[in-house]
Amino acid sequence: MSRANLVRLAGVLAIAATGASIAANGPDVVVVDLFPPIEATGELKHTGSQGGISGFAIGTVSCNFGTQPANWFSQTNQHPVIAQNMYRLKAGRFEQIGMAWVKHGFFATMGSACGTSCQNPGGSLGTMLGVGCSDPYNAQLNSDPPGMGPRSQINAFTGAFPYPFSAASCPSGNPICRRLQVHEGDIEPAMNPGATYFIEAHYVTPDDATSGNGANNASHREMFSEGFAAGGRFLMKVTGPTQEQLPAIRAWKLRDPEVVETDVQLPAEGRFILAAKATDLGTGYWEYEYALFNLNSDRSAGSFTVPVTDAAIVSGIGFHDVDYHSGEPFDATDWPGAHDTDNDVVTWSTVPYAMNADANALRWSTLYNFRFITNAEPEPTTVTIGLFKPGPYPDVTATTIGPKRGLIDCNRNALADACDLACGPECGAPCATSTDCNSNAVPDECERDCNANNEPDTCDVNPSDPDNNGVFSSDCNANLVPDECEADCDGDGIPNDCDGDFSNDSDDDHITDCFDLCPTTNPLGFCTCPPVGDCCFPPEFGGFCYSDFGQCCVTPEDCLGAGGTPECIPSAACRAGCLIGDADDDGRVGLRDFSGLLGCLGVSVGDAGYQPPSTECARLFDYDADGDVDLTDYQAFRGVYSGP
Repeated sequence: MSRANLVRLAGVLAIAATGASIAANGPDVVVVDLFPPIEATGELKHTGSQGGISGFAIGTVSCNFGTQPANWFSQTNQHPVIAQNMYRLKAGRFEQIGMAWVKHGFFATMGSACGTSCQNPGGSLGTMLGVGCSDPYNAQLNSDPPGMGPRSQINAFTGAFPYPFSAASCPSGNPICRRLQVHEGDIEPAMNPGATYFIEAHYVTPDDATSGNGANNASHREMFSEGFAAGGRFLMKVTGPTQEQLPAIRAWKLRDPEVVETDVQLPAEGRFILAAKATDLGTGYWEYEYALFNLNSDRSAGSFTVPVTDAAIVSGIGFHDVDYHSGEPFDATDWPGAHDTDNDVVTWSTVPYAMNADANALRWSTLYNFRFITNAEPEPTTVTIGLFKPGPYPDVTATTIGPKRGLIDCNRNALADACDLACGPECGAPCATSTDCNSNAVPDECERDCNANNEPDTCDVNPSDPDNNGVFSSDCNANLVPDECEADCDGDGIPNDCDGDFSNDSDDDHITDCFDLCPTTNPLGFCTCPPVGDCCFPPEFGGFCYSDFGQCCVTPEDCLGAGGTPECIPSAACRAGCLIGDADDDGRVGLRDFSGLLGCLGVSVGDAGYQPPSTECARLFDYDADGDVDLTDYQAFRGVYSGP
């Protein structure tokens, strides 16, 4: 089975697991690949930069997996439109950070990238995509402003749109107009440590939509950022395969099993996907994060409401959206959030449709975030999504994770926390049994106490706390955790987050020995980026450096030409700090590693008898990261084999 078909099968299984629809009769247009201009480099097309915003584009390949040809008529309203989005997963938050106008399709080729037999539909050349046939649009075509129209004119549920579309022309010389626009501060590596990025393409096709196949038209691919390079290019590069039929919001739960994901299917209309996570802050408080993605609902969302108990203390109410641009008519005002104590809810809303049809509603192929902090622990709850456009029902509900309703009793003594701290007429007796060293309305015994000194960590690191008698813990990274409780892999008394000393790095690959699975074998600077700031070449290559702001004298190309490796470009030959294929840990791929490969070879995903490879086999020999070790990986091994 081909890698493309294996990935497709995995996508179909994931769709089935989430309850999303699998293609039925009629045309069924699916994004099967997101490809950069040059696959070997993986670099997205960067169209330019203006005012701190960069423009991007990526190529797309679509397949018709339905039972009938799909219309692809140019100069009419019977062809696909293609939306592109960008997302960021950072510090436990999944947010949309960019969007483009839609590319209008104009000619269907009869390609063979679908893994099935392409059936030529006949008729005029290029006017229909046959069953089992593929059609590509490269990044240049997907970002050509004259062929791009506004999202605001698209009904994603029915696939209807006017043609020709109406839009003001782009200003002369504007490199980001209508393109996938992203604020550079959202993707600059130094400003977003540990962030992962995703690009998404979403096809809306009229006859696909009216056939009921519009729920599987978005696919995504993971990326990473390298920042600005020579010539003013901002480097965003794809990694791993395209995740077919999975919108990018699915990536959050795939990477974090604590995320609760809920599909919200509107009756006789479109679909929302809600992802949520509750994070224990260790202080008796929890942070609740909700990411609501409108896949294809034309009615859109105008409000979002989470119930809370009447005793809840609520703070940190926040909201995040993404910028419309290039003349789209929508208002950009953030949704104000509020704790409604009369109705015991936290709610966000935009201006009602009756007051402004162009208010900042959550429209198709767009994701908004809602967040707050409260002292109520999580349990299953029902949230309400208020619909923006008028219709037969005003809202829909979804089961997800949310604050506990009822008694807030963190120490499980059947007494409200407020009564543990102060007696009141509602408390009865006994009461006032707890202390509260930081005055946060949470009994001290409910807070994190990592060093078991009967003092909450937040008070351990507070020099002004009267209970610590002048003895307090240092907190070098200001995360309210005493330094003595943090990971210190080299035992020097300094937490890893604050320790910039790489003296315990035997192979100089900028992974300390205590974290490096191959601590003595990797080539210098071979695997990962430095953990901080500028990207530098090692002293062996002259100590050259360059920064993301072009302040130094050389480029990555200069270093490569001198035989070095720019440390801020992760090598595809490494995984988890180790050279892929180096089973005997000797620093190269040779004959002794070959027997290890043979012991790990198996059948492909989806084939009869398939068993997932062991963790070690997957780390060492699953070159294409598709979940198996097969002949494709064997060929990759042969490509780097260096002899006995």
